[in-house]
Amino acid sequence: MSQPELDYNQKRQARTPHNIFNMNVILVHLFAVVILFELNLIHWFWVIPITSLSIMLLQYFYWKSLLIKLKSDLDGYWYVAANWSLAIRHNRIVFISYLICGSIFLIGYTISNSMTSDPNMSNIGMMIFLYLSGNLMLLTLVITFVLSSGAIWHTNKGEITRVLEKIKAGLEPSSDI
Repeated sequence: MSQPELDYNQKRQARTPHNIFNMNVILVHLFAVVILFELNLIHWFWVIPITSLSIMLLQYFYWKSLLIKLKSDLDGYWYVAANWSLAIRHNRIVFISYLICGSIFLIGYTISNSMTSDPNMSNIGMMIFLYLSGNLMLLTLVITFVLSSGAIWHTNKGEITRVLEKIKAGLEPSSDI
């Protein structure tokens, strides 16, 4: 299959969702965590997932509006829409990781507070579950960051990967009546 020639504007628009995702990972998950630790504001950690989920939700709404626009002009926007769909997949992975890590943290909170009346022992138990959920979240963020960086590299070259071809096939309206 021959690859269509993509202009600079399409490549730039296709890069945008991945850049937003990577900036979310870098600024919100890395720098904000370090700042909150350094300022000893651990009780403000709820701001990080709220901010990140808000960014992901805005990306989702823009993607939905792009899909509506795509119905009228498949040829012009499919590459951009496919890259937005790929970024939404990465957001979905992070969201699922939030659910799993939040569940681990809540289970740990419940276990550590119900097992002993000693506050020091419950703090030790909480730290164990906090590290488990935090490390799982960090691993997920690193993996999705690498995937998104690879997608940026492919869009800079204007390459159409197998994943984008599969997404394009899913974006095309079916001819079944």
